[in-house]
Amino acid sequence: MKLTSAASALVALSLVLTGCAGGDEVEEIEDAVETVDETVVADVPRHPLTGFELDSETVSGPSIAVKIDNTAAGRPQVGIAAADVVFEELVEGGVTRYLAIFHTAVPDEVGPVRSGRPQDADLVPSFGGVFVFSGVGNSNVREIIRGSGLHLVEHDTSGGTPDGAYFFRSDRKPAPVNLHIEAESLLENYSDLAAPVQQFNFKTAPEEASAVVDGVPAEEISVIFSNGIQSNWEWDAATGTYLKFLLNGSPDTDANGTQISATNLLIFTPNYFDVEGLPSAQVGQTRETAIIATGGKLITGVFDTTEFGAPIKLFYGEEQPVFLSPGKTFILLPPGAGSVAQGVTPGGMNYVSNGEQINVGF
Repeated sequence: MKLTSAASALVALSLVLTGCAGGDEVEEIEDAVETVDETVVADVPRHPLTGFELDSETVSGPSIAVKIDNTAAGRPQVGIAAADVVFEELVEGGVTRYLAIFHTAVPDEVGPVRSGRPQDADLVPSFGGVFVFSGVGNSNVREIIRGSGLHLVEHDTSGGTPDGAYFFRSDRKPAPVNLHIEAESLLENYSDLAAPVQQFNFKTAPEEASAVVDGVPAEEISVIFSNGIQSNWEWDAATGTYLKFLLNGSPDTDANGTQISATNLLIFTPNYFDVEGLPSAQVGQTRETAIIATGGKLITGVFDTTEFGAPIKLFYGEEQPVFLSPGKTFILLPPGAGSVAQGVTPGGMNYVSNGEQINVGF
């Protein structure tokens, strides 16, 4: 990734620990300090997707991931604003789709439900639970997704099964962007599945998040996926979130009027390759650039998915773990510089820092 302005250089934090040694008395003191340190760094129980503190040690019930349309015809989506984690992926035709994961609040209705893509087989496994999608590009893609080991609820193969009853055609829009899922009712049938595991590192106090501590201001962020397709966000200090806007400047809202927002905005730069004739992000078992925005500031680091099925790891500076603020996380997947999928060109990003626009090429 090439930064086109010196102002985009980000500050990395280095911690240097010093100490002294000399005699049994010092060793005893050091042992005592180690005990205190362990008590201090012990984390509190947190919600595995949002990082909010919990009253108990665990949460129950599985998450549900739903593939959702993000074209003009499919907006405003139903239920998207309630998701804990959302991935925005580039698909064929230069448009994007959402992979939304719900656990804190599972809506009665979610849609429009669209087809799965090969990269979903890498993104969903760490969350576990149920994956809902409408169909696939071809049968080979279906087998790729089945290889994830998840419980799949696919509209095209649900006929004659109990799951099929939870799909319905909404009167909100015409086909094919009118397929919806009764998400809450569906998930009640899978209450025996395990809850998701912790996905990211969090700090309870937003001002202690890595980007806030070591980042540069980022009041506005625009991520370019393809010609004419951007994901636009503006920092809103009143809510402590980034708010999403459409290309024409109007708020990007859920069907209920709630503006889409994110406490943490993560921009990954995976390379896209053709898989079964479909442009697919290499988001599994890789390590690429990541830009992390929280609290109106951003830092540059890396995302690490080298361990298949494990939660995504985030680092910055000298391999320091990234800490996010508690809240919703939106993950954007614009194409990286090594993308060779047909019709896909490397993406980019613009952000406003202290009133100055900074351009970043991937």
